[in-house]
Amino acid sequence: MKKKPMRLLTAALALTMLSGCGAARTNTENTAAETSVNQAMLIEKSSQPQAEDYTFPEKFTGDWTAQDGRLTIHADADVVADLGTVLPTATVTPREFTQKDVDKLFSVLLKGNPLHGYVLTKQECQDQIDRVSSPDWQTDPDGPELTPEQLEQRRQEIIAYYTELLATAPEEAPIVHGFADSVEPNEVSGTATVDGKEYEVSIRNEVGSSWTSAFIQRHEYKYRYPEEKYDWGEISREDAIALGNSLMEELGLTNMALDDVQPGTKRDHPEGTWLLSYVPTVDGIPLPGIREDRVYNGPDEQDGPVTDYGYWVYSCSEESNADTVSWNMERVILVVGQEGLLYFFWNSPSSEPVVQETRTALMPFDEIAAIADAMLPVVVTGPSDARSLVEIDEINGVKSYMDLDITKVSLSLMRVRDKGSLQGTIVPVWDFWGTYDWYWEDENGTQPYMNKGANLTTAPMLTLNAIDGNVVSRLFGY
Repeated sequence: MKKKPMRLLTAALALTMLSGCGAARTNTENTAAETSVNQAMLIEKSSQPQAEDYTFPEKFTGDWTAQDGRLTIHADADVVADLGTVLPTATVTPREFTQKDVDKLFSVLLKGNPLHGYVLTKQECQDQIDRVSSPDWQTDPDGPELTPEQLEQRRQEIIAYYTELLATAPEEAPIVHGFADSVEPNEVSGTATVDGKEYEVSIRNEVGSSWTSAFIQRHEYKYRYPEEKYDWGEISREDAIALGNSLMEELGLTNMALDDVQPGTKRDHPEGTWLLSYVPTVDGIPLPGIREDRVYNGPDEQDGPVTDYGYWVYSCSEESNADTVSWNMERVILVVGQEGLLYFFWNSPSSEPVVQETRTALMPFDEIAAIADAMLPVVVTGPSDARSLVEIDEINGVKSYMDLDITKVSLSLMRVRDKGSLQGTIVPVWDFWGTYDWYWEDENGTQPYMNKGANLTTAPMLTLNAIDGNVVSRLFGY
């Protein structure tokens, strides 16, 4: 491929393709109809006849420039299909956590121990009254200095507050069994003691927002910083995986597969522990998680380059839409250590996928490559989707550059949807993975804040629906 500056033709093509598989909506009345039509068309296209052997080249290559030369893109990428080329198409919807889910989580992770709700008992209220009544009591030392009169007024206000609570406080913290006996009808929360260790629990239902999630974590793990205050010991990678798989099986989450395993570092979770990421499957084929790797080579790193990472989730922000929804990608994250489970996170449970097509018809790869050739300098605007390099430079008052290397093109599964919709279709997609370097030009001989080669980030730079070639956002899912 030859070097190509960004052209008007490319920009025009972007307007027709960036819409993904659905159009923006302004009211909820038409959402169901529009969603069903768009999804039906995609499913219908997935069932078209296809050659028995789907082929693709070993390499995807090319060079592009855009934004007056500030953005350069180079591709010398391996093309891979680790999951094969016979991939399903399926439909899926989000769901709430049920009482059955709560019972299973309590049985397995809390080992049947009771969950006590966050309610002050009579004794706890009295303890607060006694504490404040002491002549040695003082307010927050970091707060404003109070006169003796102001201090006494504050004392009486606090005593009055806890005295009022004391009148109706229970003798013992109530046991919470599920949503029916929670203070908030859509949330189960409290603390439980398991094998002498305190665990904090929060299970919340709010489908259509980003809060449908279940957290169960050790109290010491939640408040683990600084790391030096607790020794978590060490567990081997094999033992960590065995423990994680055993817990997932006990929880009945056998439709999820282990997608990623990461050792603890001081930048994320504690050293000696392991983070395990599980993702949904369709016909036994996983929906791979999207991980963004960041490599820091700055002068502050004394022991050489440091790699950090974060997991991408669909976290839609549709404030401009009347039917604003958020639908994160379902996943389960476990952090396990020598003492067992430290952290459990289950995000956005979804229905069991309904397979619509077991062998999805894929667009020929040469057509996919042609679309990528046109779209890469359009979709890639800078280190943020929100602003181009030119816009960022206008804010910062400096001239910056971004060099992007496309290093891998991979075929996998992804859940796409229409904007504003809570119905999804799991389809094959082509991800164009890239490592980018964003840096500032040193025009005046001063040391720039962002040095060339100091920070490298690897993530999908372009994702194309493998059925129809439409551009889809890995962030929003449409």
